[in-house]
Amino acid sequence: MTRSAGLLAAALLLALPLPAAAAAPTTVAVFDLELYDTSLEGELRGRDPAETARLAQLTALLRDAVAAHPDMAAVDVSSLRDRLAALPALYSCSGCEARLAHGLGAERSVSGFVYKISTLILYISVAVRDTASGRLIEEASVSIRGNTDESWRHGMQTLLDHHLFKPPRPR
Repeated sequence: MTRSAGLLAAALLLALPLPAAAAAPTTVAVFDLELYDTSLEGELRGRDPAETARLAQLTALLRDAVAAHPDMAAVDVSSLRDRLAALPALYSCSGCEARLAHGLGAERSVSGFVYKISTLILYISVAVRDTASGRLIEEASVSIRGNTDESWRHGMQTLLDHHLFKPPRPR
């Protein structure tokens, strides 16, 4: 190969577009799900340990979904436990979880709650916010029937399978 042919080949290689570098994953802080109980049962009997355990299970499902998502990286929120205990419920603080997550370096916050109307009628709601602006990016809710481990798990799985962390659909 002549020197000019070699220079031409090198120039062509330099002109080729380089493969795009993989984008850094979006950092996501997932807060513990909360219970908003307006049922007569809750008023009479107080907090049910089985429901507390179910909230932990749903939170774990959310965190697992973030960890398994190729474009997301989880941010640990455990350093906020004491601060969160002193705040009102996140579902009633108008996006304060986004500011807390931003302080941890997260780009997105995920919070949610189970709204218990009765032992038969419950709703699971999850909100995803941009932490820099506090803007609501995604919100999903599902109605479940029955206050059981299976109904709660099925409700959260439905949110994950059909609503949360999905790319926007073309219009």
